[in-house]
Amino acid sequence: MSCARNMRSAKKRVEVIRKTGKTSGMSTATLSTKGQLVIPNRFRKALHLQPGDRVSLSMEGEKLVLQRDQPKRARLVRGKFGRPVLVAPPGAPPMTPEQVKAILDELS
Repeated sequence: MSCARNMRSAKKRVEVIRKTGKTSGMSTATLSTKGQLVIPNRFRKALHLQPGDRVSLSMEGEKLVLQRDQPKRARLVRGKFGRPVLVAPPGAPPMTPEQVKAILDELS
């Protein structure tokens, strides 16, 4: 009986699957009186979410799924060592160094 209980308990510990395919343990958040949730920092970092970013919400069974909306234009993010990195949107054509410089100048 305890083995079955452990199995049920393990199933309840749902793992969040990020776009990268990696998994990380479940976190909890409290719903405010206005219906707002704070996304834990490790998930914001994993999805590269910044203030003002848009996200999509959907239901999969009884799970709420949050997904970062794909930007329609290039974004400037901080790279691994704190350097600015230009991230192109999905399906963007290859760019010349001159085009990259122009976009970086616009975003800075």
